[in-house]
Amino acid sequence: MDSLNRINFLQKNNIQPMRLEGMVSIDSQNNTVSFKDTLSNMVSELNEVTNKPQQMSADMLQGKADIHDVMAAVAQSELTVQAATAITGKILQTYEKIMQIQI
Repeated sequence: MDSLNRINFLQKNNIQPMRLEGMVSIDSQNNTVSFKDTLSNMVSELNEVTNKPQQMSADMLQGKADIHDVMAAVAQSELTVQAATAITGKILQTYEKIMQIQI
């Protein structure tokens, strides 16, 4: 496909070229958020989810929480840690593949 046909195709199908600025658009208001900020937010949310069972256990001992809520928080924490571990593994695999690319 020559360059003129490619430009016409992109304009006709409303396809925007990819911006390689190290930014990821994931915000609900379509704001651009950096990859660093995205990872930072994910780590802080992971920290909150993993600390929640400890807080709820203390509340349960004081009679402020139900055992079912504590068990649900523990299960959610376990799933979150498993997902974070899987995502971290995929990120490392991708990084290793990128490092193998010869320029």
